Amino acid sequence: MRSPFQNLLMPLGAALLLGGCAAVGPDYSAPSATAHYPVSFGETSAGLGPGNVEVQWWRAFDEPALVTLIQRALAANHDIAIAAMRLEEAKAILRENRQSFLPSGGPAMGYESFKRSDAETPAGQDRHIETYRASVDASWEIDLFGRVRRSVEAAQAQAGSREALLREVQASVAAAVAQTWFELRGLEVELAVVDDISQNQRESLHMVERLVSAGSAHEFNRLRAEALLRNVEATAPDLERRRAAANNALAVLLGESPQTFRLPAAPPEAQTLVIRTIGVGDPAGLLSRRADIAAAERNLAAATAQIGVETAGLYPEVHVRGSLGLVAGSLDGLNDSGAPSNFISPVIRWSLLDRGRVRARIAASEARSQQALLLYDQTLLRALQETDDAFKGYGAAGKTLELRLLESAANREAARLARERFSEGEGFYLDVLEAERSDFTSRRALVVARTNQRLAVVSIYKALGGGWEVCARGDQDCSGADSGENLSFVEKISTRP
Repeated sequence: MRSPFQNLLMPLGAALLLGGCAAVGPDYSAPSATAHYPVSFGETSAGLGPGNVEVQWWRAFDEPALVTLIQRALAANHDIAIAAMRLEEAKAILRENRQSFLPSGGPAMGYESFKRSDAETPAGQDRHIETYRASVDASWEIDLFGRVRRSVEAAQAQAGSREALLREVQASVAAAVAQTWFELRGLEVELAVVDDISQNQRESLHMVERLVSAGSAHEFNRLRAEALLRNVEATAPDLERRRAAANNALAVLLGESPQTFRLPAAPPEAQTLVIRTIGVGDPAGLLSRRADIAAAERNLAAATAQIGVETAGLYPEVHVRGSLGLVAGSLDGLNDSGAPSNFISPVIRWSLLDRGRVRARIAASEARSQQALLLYDQTLLRALQETDDAFKGYGAAGKTLELRLLESAANREAARLARERFSEGEGFYLDVLEAERSDFTSRRALVVARTNQRLAVVSIYKALGGGWEVCARGDQDCSGADSGENLSFVEKISTRP
C-alpha cells in the first residue's frame, strides 16, 4: 500500500515537468539605441576632450568646502532617502513575487460541531457530533504557462528602474548642491563689489561736497554723485535676499533646517576658474551612464513582461492542493486515536467566459509597452539634446567671460583716469559719473559671467550622467566612468527565487 507521500510524489513530478514549459507572451530584448546617436559628439567647445568622464566631477573644482557639502547631501538628502526607500519597496515586492514559485500554506487546526435531526441520526448514536482536525495544508500553482515567471520578470525590472532612479536623484542632488554653492559664492562676490564701489562713491561724494563748499563745483554735481551712490547701495538688499534664499536652499538639500544651517568656511572666491580639460567621452558612453535612460529601459522590460502576465489569463491555471493530518472526535483523541486524513487534489481553473476581458487587458498591456518604448526613445533623444545644449552653453559662457574680463579692465582703467583728470581740473564731473557707473556695471557682469561658467561646467557633468556613483572609500579611484558599460540591472538584481 502506498503512503500519502508516495501518492503525492508522482503528481508533483509531473507538475515540475509541466512547469518547465515556455512562458507565454513576448520575450524581452533590450532595444538598440544605435539609431539615435552619432559615433561622436562632433566639434565641441574649447576645454572639452574625448577622455573618460569624471564620476566625482565636483573634485575637479578643487574646493574642499564643495566636496564636503556634496558628501553631506548624498548622506542626508531627503529626496535620496525617499528614492532609496522606493527601491527597498520594489525589492520587497520582488521577493514576494519570487515566493510564488514555492508552495503556500502551513499548519491548520479545525473544529466542527453540529446536531443532527432525529431522521438523520441512526439508532443508538448521539445526535451531537464534534470533529477536531489538525493538518498541514499546502497549495502550489504550477507555472504551466509562465504567469508567475512573467510576474517575477516585471517585478525585477521595476526594481531595476527604482535603482536607476535612485542613481538619477543622487546625480541631481550633487548637481543642485554645486549650482547653489556657486550661485551663493557669486552673490557674495557681488556684495563685495557693491561694498567696494559704495566706498569709492562715498569718497567721490565727499570730494564733490568739498568742491561745492569751496565754490569750485556746482550743486548739480553733488546731487549726481549722491544719486549714483544711492543707486549702488540700492542693489545690496536684493543681493542679500538672494544670498539668504540660496543659503536656505542649500540647507534643505543637506537635510538641515535653514534656521540652524551654517556654511562651511571657504577661502575667497577665485578670480578665474581653474579646471582641467573636461573629458566628455562619446555618445555610446553617455547612454550607458545616464540613469534616466537605464530607468526607461527597465520600465520597458517591465511593460513587456506584463504582456505575458495578461496573456497567461487565456490559459488554464493549474493548482495542486494537498493536506496531511488527523481527525478525531475529541481534542485528546488527536494524540491517541486520531484517524489519518490526507488528500492531494489538482485544481484547474479556466475562465473561458472572461476571454474578452483578458484580451482587452492584453491589448492595454501592449499599448503600455509601446508607450514605454516611445518614452525610452524620447529619453535617448533628450539626453543627446541636453548634452549638446550643455556643450554650447559652456562655449558661450567661456567667450562671455573672456569679453567681460576685457570690458571690466577697460572700464576700471577709464574710471581711474576720469577721477584723476577731474582731480587735476581737467574734464567734467559727468565723465567721472559715467565712467564709475560703467565700472560698477561691468564688475557685476564679470562676477555673473564667472558664476555662469561654473554653472555651465556643472550642466555638462549633469548632462553626461556624472555623479551617480559614490566611492565607498576615500582612496578609491572613481575616474573613467565610461571605461566600461554599467552592469545590467538584470545582473545586479538576482533572478533566483
